[in-house]
Amino acid sequence: MTNVHTNNAGTADVIATPPPGQKRKGRGKTTGLSIQKKLKESVNGKLKVIIPPDRMVAVGPGAKDFVTELSVTVLHNARHDVKNWKGVSDLAKDRIVAHMLVHRSTNSWQDTFQLPDIQHNRDTILQTAKNLYRYRRSRLHDHFKKFATKEVRLQNMPSQVSEAEWKFLVEYFNSDDFKKMSERNKSNKAKQEVNHICGRKSFQAVSFEARDTNTGKEPNSQKFWEMTHVNSNGHWVNDASAEVNDKVKEVVAEKIQEIEEGTDVDLIANAAFMQTMREKAGYACGQGSGVKPVTRRSRDEIQEQLEAQQKEIEEERRKRESLESKLMEVKNQLEEERRSREVMETRLVREQKLLKEGVMALVSHMQSSMNGLPAAIFNIINNSAGSDEASPTSLMDKN
Repeated sequence: MTNVHTNNAGTADVIATPPPGQKRKGRGKTTGLSIQKKLKESVNGKLKVIIPPDRMVAVGPGAKDFVTELSVTVLHNARHDVKNWKGVSDLAKDRIVAHMLVHRSTNSWQDTFQLPDIQHNRDTILQTAKNLYRYRRSRLHDHFKKFATKEVRLQNMPSQVSEAEWKFLVEYFNSDDFKKMSERNKSNKAKQEVNHICGRKSFQAVSFEARDTNTGKEPNSQKFWEMTHVNSNGHWVNDASAEVNDKVKEVVAEKIQEIEEGTDVDLIANAAFMQTMREKAGYACGQGSGVKPVTRRSRDEIQEQLEAQQKEIEEERRKRESLESKLMEVKNQLEEERRSREVMETRLVREQKLLKEGVMALVSHMQSSMNGLPAAIFNIINNSAGSDEASPTSLMDKN
């Protein structure tokens, strides 16, 4: 088994065994002890790997082991005496896929991962295998360029390929078609202005690990851009990355002003990021490999979601305003009733006061004009006049 390590794109590099007598550089061959140990420690003898339905890349704790195992599987099955991955035989690709999926077979080399045999997982395995294959070809080309002549190159064959494969590659790497393609790719690479800080981990693995543990929601595109392009010291990796972030924030600010309060900011940020970056053919900028670029239809769907969300918010706002209006009507009605009650109470107090004063005047008049008024009757009148409930009817009843 050949040792591998993942690169920035989530692929794996081959560390070949040096020829006899030559000093080894870097890491040696792996025996797969790490994966075998994890298999023994697992509950059911298998490793769990997650391939989300919306992306073609492995994420979660088992992603690194998945890439390592797949890299070794590609090395053992995909020959290099063809021009590219498309030229690898279907039989070899079927073997690669079969090794990574759950089968009914009890062979110890199978069923390493808890990965169901569904089409999405098959497509993801082949896409990842293609990346691994292309990266290994790149490393073989680096080895090819170390030597000046065809004869010397043929004499210095890497250990991870056969003699027939290396002869084919030497001829192919030296062909005019390959040289033109290599120069074109080199030129395109030189134009790349934006760098990231993820190292060997894929963008999607970083996003998955940063998800909210309660809701499972991953960071929006603008936050994710900051996570993958800001160093630990708080500085952007370069000016181009900072400029992208500033443009996205400007678009987000504009969209927030145009929409109703309460709209999902993450949805706005994702839409603004797509508008700013503009997907390239077959690649979603800023999200790494494994994510399909957003099509015009998908962008329209996101716009429809925003419009539907704004419509829902508007409907909720109308309902809230209607309820507040009804509550205000009830409040005004209660206030009117309170004022009416206060007016009635004030009038009643005033009438009682006038009545009391009238009774007292009557008593005083009767006392002055009727010196012989019996004391019992005088006391009744006097007591009634001093009472808050004094009224002509009560005086008559008591009299």
